[in-house]
Amino acid sequence: DESGGIDSGGGVFRALMEGVGCTSEKPIEMPQQNESDRLGAMSKLENSFAAALLESMDDDIGHDVSAVGVGRGPPSEGMSSALWEKIGVGGKFGETQEKIMQIKIDAELCALNGIYAAGNACSALSGLFAELVEECLQDKGVANGSVRTTGKSSMLAFARDELASHSRSYERLLKQRVRSLITDWCGADDVFDCDGRLCLQNLRLFIENEEYNLDSASFKTQESEERLEVEIIGPVRMSQIFIEVGQDKCDAAVTLQMAEAMSWKSTEIILDLLFRGDKAFNDWGAMLLSKQVRMLQNLYCGLVLDSTKAGATPINTASILKQFERINQAVSILQLEKPSDWLAFSYQVGESYDTNLTVEEIQKVMRLRVDFSEDAIMKVCSQMKAS
Repeated sequence: DESGGIDSGGGVFRALMEGVGCTSEKPIEMPQQNESDRLGAMSKLENSFAAALLESMDDDIGHDVSAVGVGRGPPSEGMSSALWEKIGVGGKFGETQEKIMQIKIDAELCALNGIYAAGNACSALSGLFAELVEECLQDKGVANGSVRTTGKSSMLAFARDELASHSRSYERLLKQRVRSLITDWCGADDVFDCDGRLCLQNLRLFIENEEYNLDSASFKTQESEERLEVEIIGPVRMSQIFIEVGQDKCDAAVTLQMAEAMSWKSTEIILDLLFRGDKAFNDWGAMLLSKQVRMLQNLYCGLVLDSTKAGATPINTASILKQFERINQAVSILQLEKPSDWLAFSYQVGESYDTNLTVEEIQKVMRLRVDFSEDAIMKVCSQMKAS
C-alpha cells in the first residue's frame, strides 16, 4: 500500500526504532523527525544492521560498564533514543543485560510469529488461486478428454504453485528456527558441558543418574509424583520457553512447534542414554521409566492445550504424541516378560524410522534388561531380520 507513504511500510523501522511488535511494553514515542532524517534512518535498518547493533551493544556493555552511566544519552549514531531507553540507561549492569536478553527473546518470538503468518498467508493465497484455476478451466470446458489451458489459467496455476512452494519453505524455516531456539534456551545439545542449568540439560543428568534396577520398596520411593515433579518436570515447567508462552507471546501454531521440538529432543536424549548400554533395568525400573515418559508427554501436550484461548478450537496434539513413538516402543520392550514376546506384541507406526526403532536399536534396548539372556535376544533379532 503506497498511499500510506513511509509510515505504512515501515514494519522493520517501527520494530527497531519504536519497539513495536517485539515486546509487551507500550511503544515509546519518538521525537519528531523531518522526512530526510526518517529516510536516512530507514535505509540502514536491514537485518544485518540489527544483528550488528545487538552484538555491539553486548560488547560495549561487557567491556565498559561505566559507559551506561546515569545521565548519559544515546550514542550520536547507530542507536535510536527509544531503543537506548528500552535497554535501561542508568540501570545496573545485571539489569541491563537482562533487559537486552529479553529484547532478543521477544524479537525472536516476534520473528517466529511472522514466519508462521507469512506461511499461512501463502497457503491461503495458493488455495484461492487453486479455486480460480478450477473455475477458469470449468468455464473453458473439456475437449478430447483433456482440459484446454489458456494463458490466464497457466498464470493462475503458476501463481498457485509458487505460493504453495513458498508456504512449504516457510514451514521448513519455522521448524528449523524453533529447533535452534530450543537448543539455545534448553541446552539440548550441550552434551559435553552438561551442568543442569537448563531444562533439557537437567533431563539428561536426571536420566543418567537414575537407578532402574529396583526392588518394590525402592520403586515406591522413586516413582513418587512429588519427587518427579521437583526433579524432572519442574525444571521444564519453569524454563524460559514455558514462561514466554505463558505470557501469550506466541501464536498457537508456533507454540505447537515448540512443544513438538521439545518432545522430539527429550525423547532423543532418553533414547541416546539407553542405546549407550550403561543402564540396567528390571520390571520395576521399566515401570518407572514408563511413568517418567508419560509425565513428559502430558507436560508438553499441556503446554499447547493451556495456551489455547477460551472459545478457540482446541489444537490437535497428535503431532506431539508422534514424537514419543520411538521411546514408547523402547518402554514396551523393557516391560516384556521375555524377549520372544516382542514377536507377538511388536508394532510399527508407519514405515519411517522416525517413528520406529530399528532391529539394532531393539537389540540394544533388550540387553538393558538384567534378566534377558543374550541367546534369547539374538534369536528374536535374527527372526526379525529374516521376516
